[in-house]
Amino acid sequence: MAKYQSRLDKRSKKNTNKLLNIMIAIVLLLIVVVGGTIVFGGGGDEKATTDAPKSSETKDADKSDKATKEKDDSVSMDEKDDSKDKADDKQKDEDKKKEDEQKKDESSDEDQDSVKLDGEDQSKMKVEEGTEPNVVKTMVHPNWKPIGTEQTGEHVSSYDTGSVDWNEKVKATSYATAIPESNMTIWYIEGNGGPQKSMATVTAKDTKTPYRVYLQWVDGKGWQPTKVQELKENDKD
Repeated sequence: MAKYQSRLDKRSKKNTNKLLNIMIAIVLLLIVVVGGTIVFGGGGDEKATTDAPKSSETKDADKSDKATKEKDDSVSMDEKDDSKDKADDKQKDEDKKKEDEQKKDESSDEDQDSVKLDGEDQSKMKVEEGTEPNVVKTMVHPNWKPIGTEQTGEHVSSYDTGSVDWNEKVKATSYATAIPESNMTIWYIEGNGGPQKSMATVTAKDTKTPYRVYLQWVDGKGWQPTKVQELKENDKD
């Protein structure tokens, strides 16, 4: 009987150990499962959060940011276009200014080639003693040229005060004597032996010195002085 009881005790102890081992295995399995759930479940939540659909507020914010960026880009483009337009306008103004200056220089060169309306260099004037009773001296300048004209077509000499032809005769007389028109008194302008020849008797207001200027018409170019005489006295006064 004691032997039989000993066998029962051994079997019971063996079953108990087996049960304990099973429970330990279950506990270990649960630990592994729970640990894995925590580790892999957290990553899944993060991914789920990342991949989750955006809320309406988030979408509105994204749209607002996009609209703001597009507006900024539009403003930037407008500023660039405005700056380009200003630069183009400035360049046009500079080009026009240069063109005007070039035309002015060309016009000035043409005037230099044609006549100096304030008189030629007097040092080049050829002067001879007068051989006529009322002539002090006779002067001829090698650089005298036609003064230019506004008249077209066949030229008809005019002695009407204020006419184009009359004014051009006065201009040529001022050019030959170097007396400004504002300082010149015109006593007489008359013909001189031909339809295209004239002569003017004038004095300077400040000196009262009388001069007689001989003029010759050049077709298409205007009146050209041929000689100037300084008179002893004004015979047209």
